[in-house]
Amino acid sequence: MNKTIITFLLMLSVFVQAKAGANLLRSNQTDEAGSGIFAGALASTNGLGLDVQYQINKRFTLKAGYETLNFNHSFNLTEDDIDYAANLNYKTGGISLLLNWFYRPALYLSGGVVINKFQPGLAGEAVSDMEYGDISIPAEDVGDFNFQFKSSVKTAPYIAAGFRKFLGKQKRIAYNFETGLYYMGPPELEISASGLLKPIADSAHDHKTYLEDQFSVYKFYPVVKFAIAVRLF
Repeated sequence: MNKTIITFLLMLSVFVQAKAGANLLRSNQTDEAGSGIFAGALASTNGLGLDVQYQINKRFTLKAGYETLNFNHSFNLTEDDIDYAANLNYKTGGISLLLNWFYRPALYLSGGVVINKFQPGLAGEAVSDMEYGDISIPAEDVGDFNFQFKSSVKTAPYIAAGFRKFLGKQKRIAYNFETGLYYMGPPELEISASGLLKPIADSAHDHKTYLEDQFSVYKFYPVVKFAIAVRLF
């Protein structure tokens, strides 16, 4: 992941927590609730999902969550004077098990694991003929391609910093904001192709190794997460 983005997210987390901490000190109020179980919804850069929290005591909260994100984007591209119809299928999400440690009533550090489902793919097929001098090769003979990425670390460690606030006199509603990262390792790539494009999937040409090397710097997945939950009991 781009180092500028990671740095921005960390700075944002520090700013939000510093502001929240300052507000708590000014108001001289605590933001604690007794032990209990909360359930609700969450939205993050890893998808939309559900969240269950067990507040053990004022210092520790155990969380389990599920997130999923899947969207498609179709577009056209041109390479070597050949037009392709392409589709980006971005899939991610995961199941998480985390523990929050509250070093202040409303501020916490979080750690745990995410069984991640990072699986973006790019597929396409030629839609124009290939002109080679006086020779015209039909689009169907040019062929199609499919690039499929996946995380090399399925059970990914996760760290984050966050802010929690209870709402209402009985503190039955809680919302969280946190920023963090999980380590997914260097992405692995699978390539398939047909027709004249078939050599790009041939291991003898080493395209797979080259592209994996290019993407190997993207080992961390940034997470910005919002969650709201209601006390069940």
